[in-house]
Amino acid sequence: MAVKVRCPTCEKVLNAPDAARGKAIKCPGCETKVKVPAGESSAGDGKSIARKAGAKAPAKKVDDPDSGDFLARLDLDKVVDSSHAMCPRCGAAIPEEATECPECGVDPSTGQLTASAKKRKGMKGPDPALFYGDVWRDSWAFVKENNRVGLRTFMYGVLFSLLSGLCGGMAQWCSSLPPKIFWLVFYGATLLVMPGWYWFMVIETIRTTVGKKKLSLGKVNFDVFLCMAFGIKVFLWVVIFSVIPPIPFAMIMMPLAMIQMAMPITKRGWLNFLMLPTFFKNIAPTLYFWVIAIATHLPGVLILAIPIVLFWPTLLEISQLKFDESMKLTTQMWIASGVTLFVVLLVQFVNSFLLLFNARVIGLMAYYFQNSLDLTTFIAEKVYARKEIKLDRFGTPIRTTGQKVGQVALIVGALVAVGAAGYFVYITVK
Repeated sequence: MAVKVRCPTCEKVLNAPDAARGKAIKCPGCETKVKVPAGESSAGDGKSIARKAGAKAPAKKVDDPDSGDFLARLDLDKVVDSSHAMCPRCGAAIPEEATECPECGVDPSTGQLTASAKKRKGMKGPDPALFYGDVWRDSWAFVKENNRVGLRTFMYGVLFSLLSGLCGGMAQWCSSLPPKIFWLVFYGATLLVMPGWYWFMVIETIRTTVGKKKLSLGKVNFDVFLCMAFGIKVFLWVVIFSVIPPIPFAMIMMPLAMIQMAMPITKRGWLNFLMLPTFFKNIAPTLYFWVIAIATHLPGVLILAIPIVLFWPTLLEISQLKFDESMKLTTQMWIASGVTLFVVLLVQFVNSFLLLFNARVIGLMAYYFQNSLDLTTFIAEKVYARKEIKLDRFGTPIRTTGQKVGQVALIVGALVAVGAAGYFVYITVK
């Protein structure tokens, strides 16, 4: 029976004869001596020869592995294993069904790169085909690496949900207009924080992924005022992107628009008609993102439906109570409120980590499909000319007519605003 061994120099697989066990054979490709592992050799007819008791075994002629006589008796053309496909360029093993080397893309029959390998080699960046298999594993690893960020997101969500509920309740409780407006302003401000935080996290995840495909987001700071500003941006973007012009399926392009928003130039991300060509070029990964998003969020939606189905009349009755009638809750109302609150907190906890998961999916889309996303990744350098300011003889800057008019208008506007506020307070108190 032949013994398969691999040449350590040229990586060829050789078929050594059974008689070569424990000896060395010469590789026909590079003439390196390859040691054949020792083992039991098979007899010619497979039958054992019985020996007489006390009889000595006949002496066998031992071939010297290094002698030329042993190597001369071997047919080196039959030593190479042709049944085991090896890449002629890199020496990697090629599976039987494969038409190209999995390592370098060479066709073993021609020794040249295949058409698909040439196409991959000519592209800048990674192979887009790897996105569909890498997205689940990589996104899950990203969530585990940044679990603290997910926990922080849950805590921020709970905190600002309580604050918005408090401000909304105070606005409902107040009867006079000035304090009601005060609490409504704070109510709106608290509602902006979490959408802004979600926007910020998605943008940071995309930039982290596109840069070096790092798993860690690093140190992410929470700025309340920055999140409020991003919250206003989220509201404006939804209105502009979905309404101007009114395209029915505009929000399907959301992941592509978010990728554009992470770039230095964000113009394309604001206008849905500019994103249409990019969408049709990347329709497969975009729809795949929505499949993942629906698959990950559908369990939470179903869980939220449980208390609504079970306690809908009771919850409707609770929602109609006024702010100062909270002490009139019955036992059924307390049970419905407690179960609903627990389910909401559970879903919000899970969604805090799903935010990272789906943000990573968008980041991987930007990483793998960067050649077809029409990204603007740089800003043209601007040359700034120094503005000369004319000074009078005392060294004071000389204002232009427009600057003087603007300063006067600002003062007048401030006086009018103060007077109007005072008059409003006067008529309210009176």
